[in-house]
Amino acid sequence: MPAALPAPALSHPHRGRPPIAGLRDTVLRVAEDIFTRHDYHEVLMEDVARASGVGKGTLYRYFPSKHALYMAVMFDGIERLHGELRRALDAPAAPGRKIERIVRCTLAHFWDRRFFFALLHRNEHKHDDVDNREWLRRRAELSRIIQRAIKEAIAAGHVRRIDPRIATEMLLGMLRGANRYRSAHDSLDAMVAAVVDVFLCGAGTPTGRRLIPNGHVERR
Repeated sequence: MPAALPAPALSHPHRGRPPIAGLRDTVLRVAEDIFTRHDYHEVLMEDVARASGVGKGTLYRYFPSKHALYMAVMFDGIERLHGELRRALDAPAAPGRKIERIVRCTLAHFWDRRFFFALLHRNEHKHDDVDNREWLRRRAELSRIIQRAIKEAIAAGHVRRIDPRIATEMLLGMLRGANRYRSAHDSLDAMVAAVVDVFLCGAGTPTGRRLIPNGHVERR
């Protein structure tokens, strides 16, 4: 089992004053909601402090800048998803069923914070500072958890022999799209069933699959 990921260095108040119990978690939940509803440049620390019920000075004791708060929200979100996936996959189940657990766990995690999924991916291609490199490291660990499950499913014959890394990114892409563009009438069970069905069975009919036998696409 992989070791727990360390907390971000800028996630604790400065020394010299005792922390307020539960305040950091409260601020992160409030900031998560605000960041998912507004563009980054629109978010003001004053708004986060007011919505959290604290003064701006207290907020800055915990998060010295908006960037630090933004990254802490992302780290906290991926850490919680990491733990939820790990617990779901540690429970005994057939490898194919574990794919379903990944889909259900991920969609359920973002069901009430659907735009946060987009927030989590804004920094995927940024490598210009320590925080972004740390984000990519954590994202890679999440990907490895899913890759291990897909490798098990391939070994068991529940998934075709495809590149587990590419399959992982395809599954994550499907989850992102399903979560982002679902309608108010979609249920979690229906979304899980749709994603699992397409990922494990494909969207093509036997006739459609015969058009591109064994995945041989046209070369241009």
